[in-house]
Amino acid sequence: MKIAILVPSRERMNRRLTMLTSILTSVKDINNVTVYFGVDEDDPTRDMIKRVATAIPCVRIVDIKNDGKFIGLGKMWNICVDASTEEIISMIGDDMVFLTQGWDEILINEFIDTPKDQIKGIHCDDGYHGSKLAVNFFCHRRYAEVVGRFMREEFRINWIDQWLHQVFNSVGRLKYCGNILIEHRHWVLGKDKRDGVADRMAVADGNKISDRLWYDLVQERIKDVKTLAEYLNVKPDWSVVDTAGGDINA
Repeated sequence: MKIAILVPSRERMNRRLTMLTSILTSVKDINNVTVYFGVDEDDPTRDMIKRVATAIPCVRIVDIKNDGKFIGLGKMWNICVDASTEEIISMIGDDMVFLTQGWDEILINEFIDTPKDQIKGIHCDDGYHGSKLAVNFFCHRRYAEVVGRFMREEFRINWIDQWLHQVFNSVGRLKYCGNILIEHRHWVLGKDKRDGVADRMAVADGNKISDRLWYDLVQERIKDVKTLAEYLNVKPDWSVVDTAGGDINA
């Protein structure tokens, strides 16, 4: 069993290299991991990150055809999933750093100890939210097969993590691994400076489209929970799902 580290990323060479170095120096076996950078076709640093991929066997570049626009993180992660082959897929940002030695072996052992249905979501300590939110996320690709995709593509930036957290938690298949630290060095947390890439994403999410979508897509969220619960033959716990404005009996 192997892990696909899926990272939509534009321009941020320093962050890419910091994250990549943290992976290379903390894994127990680099053969357990492949890092997929989803890179826009018009990314001005595209040639640089491709040279890195040529030099480091565990790195792959996934072409993102964006027509000069930011297409949204949800779409980019799904494209990366389609390009990967590993059993374990993930939601990782280019502003994250892996700080626990042997995290790859810990995660793989967690997934080996998974029911035959292969549905299990794991998130690790991000240095801020802890168990409250799956800021980083790992699951078997079987989940994407069951619900039809890994991410909701409607979301440009926010709420994707909350969606996954609630869906997996509703069927009792979300586990927090606090013994693994994947620090989230987000500019909002004061751990880095806001850059042009962050500005670009904010403009693409004008009028906070993603915030509105969280409420507009409530019935789709309910549908995802029902789909997963039906597959597992369990009754979902609606108390951990934001169903405001929706109908769980529809």
